Amino acid sequence: MCLEEKKFVNKQAFHILIVEDARVINDKLTKSLKKEDYHCSQAYTLEEAHKIVEEEDVDLIILDLHLPDGDGEEFLHLLKTEKPQTKVVVFTADDDLARRDELFRLGIVDYIFKGKNSALIQHEISSIITTLTIAPQYTILIVDDSFTSRKIIKSILSPMGYNLLEAANAAEAFSILQQHKVDLVLLDMELPDMNGMEVLKTIKSKPEYFHLPIYIVSSDSHIETVRNAYKEGAMHYFTKPFSPEELKLKVEQIVKLKHNHKQLQCQARISNSCQAFFDHFCAVAVVDSKLSLLYTNEKFSSLFEAASSSLFEIFQKRYDTFLGDILMALKEHKSIETKLHYNKRDISVKIFPLEDAKLLLVFEHTQSITL
Repeated sequence: MCLEEKKFVNKQAFHILIVEDARVINDKLTKSLKKEDYHCSQAYTLEEAHKIVEEEDVDLIILDLHLPDGDGEEFLHLLKTEKPQTKVVVFTADDDLARRDELFRLGIVDYIFKGKNSALIQHEISSIITTLTIAPQYTILIVDDSFTSRKIIKSILSPMGYNLLEAANAAEAFSILQQHKVDLVLLDMELPDMNGMEVLKTIKSKPEYFHLPIYIVSSDSHIETVRNAYKEGAMHYFTKPFSPEELKLKVEQIVKLKHNHKQLQCQARISNSCQAFFDHFCAVAVVDSKLSLLYTNEKFSSLFEAASSSLFEIFQKRYDTFLGDILMALKEHKSIETKLHYNKRDISVKIFPLEDAKLLLVFEHTQSITL
């Protein structure tokens, strides 16, 4: 399950096209992304960009809006028709909110402002790519009787790659929830067969959906309705007409939270499995920089018959070489494999550096030595 949840980006196969007429900015951003092993192409005009997109498969375009031979928005319209699968991030100094909303309606996946240092911009791009990678794992249910409203929401969210499901009424919504694993519901308040507030209450009354995030997207802006929605468990309330960018960001926020939670659960399962394995087959200890014992399992206590709280006290001066190896692993922060002869046993020891100047010691392959 953990392997299915963890998605990796093959950076060398991920093709990024930077369309920016300022050569210094273009070159600097390209160099920064290439250092991260992304496959990058450069274009300084819309004509050059169009030629590259026609001849090659491009995964992501970093697009300046103001180019010598035209407006980047024209290129967006062209891509929407010819290369709808290509993702676009607008890269500009323009901070016109109305235009930004229109660009999100046209299907851009994000908006990056110029003026930041290249390392920060590169970090933003990497974060966007990560979101694009995990988005297809998440299912969003849009519940709205208006076909136009559903279409607008889909136009904003579909470029990210989410699995989008639609329901025109409450009955369809309940049916979809039973048939699919849904990660987020976008719910209108005015449905033909049931009031949206009742739909919200019904979903939240079921234990299996109690933690399901629900956003309200409605033309009902009465303060009492908004308050009641929050009281009944809605996580956010969008009043139509809403900001496409805000919707996109709020959805992304929920998806990242759910993804991080999945990863933490995955790591906990792996950690528990590893601990169970070690406890069954190996003697294990965790020590700090002073070689004080922070954790030992039963096999460690049995093997060394130790009630001490320090490795120095257990091994004393007879094992200077072994203790020296441990201190070296601490100093150089690297894994070391060594051997230990203790109480007529030949023991293999693996030393692994942990965070906060701690070490994990795994004692295994013990054999009695015949004298």
